[in-house]
Amino acid sequence: MTGRILIIEDSMFHGKVLSDMLIENKYQVKWVRSGEEVLSESLDNYDLVLIDLILPGIDGYSLCEILKKEYPYLPIIAITSITEEESVSKALSLGADDYIKKPFSLVELLARINVQLRTRRLQLELIKKNNELKIAYDKIKKMAITDMLTGAYNRAYLREYVENLLQSSSFVDINCFLIDIDNFKKINDTYGHLIGDEILKRLVDICKRNIKDNGIIIRFGGEEFLGIIYKEADAYKIAENIRDECQKDCSFGFVWTVSIGLSKGIITSEKDIEFIIKKADDMLYEAKKSGKNKVKEG
Repeated sequence: MTGRILIIEDSMFHGKVLSDMLIENKYQVKWVRSGEEVLSESLDNYDLVLIDLILPGIDGYSLCEILKKEYPYLPIIAITSITEEESVSKALSLGADDYIKKPFSLVELLARINVQLRTRRLQLELIKKNNELKIAYDKIKKMAITDMLTGAYNRAYLREYVENLLQSSSFVDINCFLIDIDNFKKINDTYGHLIGDEILKRLVDICKRNIKDNGIIIRFGGEEFLGIIYKEADAYKIAENIRDECQKDCSFGFVWTVSIGLSKGIITSEKDIEFIIKKADDMLYEAKKSGKNKVKEG
């Protein structure tokens, strides 16, 4: 087993002997004589550190503590000529993973190094697998709450979203709008469902661009979308900008428009959001009834 090892040893004799021994056994070695030299560089590329506990300036005990906090998975072996158990115990409690007493044999040193390197590699493999699992979990979770066609959240996410809002406060003041594509069935019948799908995606892009970080957009069903806007934002202006941008979109060679119903209220439970959405739905009906391509607020 090989690896890159950093030696921190102030003694010229012990440092050279230790360095030569490890190089002869195919390890890559860097030897420094003080803790100050170590603190000025990154240790990310090292696999193990050997630290003499008795050092000028920053002593080995302090160095163990500093390095373990910054590099928790970098193994540290303390080198000591002190025979008291208290010194060894102190080094281990401050961050050393193992220790070896001077004078030591090459066989013992290599055995202790190999154990630590093997443990480190297992730890790094475990960290990698955990990261891969987290990425996979996040991907699955995103799929579970996302409408795959448009990239908007799906209706199932609404409940989780409301619960998250109410975790930070017992009540939340919000705005809701329901947005519906005008004459969408006619668009599908005339231009085909592929064009209809592209319009749905374009609408979500327009909504996201205008809502920004002020709320979310949810595909509520078919060609209908629910926007939830935080109280601080100008919900009417956002809704009007969305409506205006849709009617000016020239991507498909024909004019398409949306109608929007807007409402506001305070939520303390999931039932409250249902009531606010119902008000938005009533306003959407008014927008449709009054000629479409309008924003109605109530």
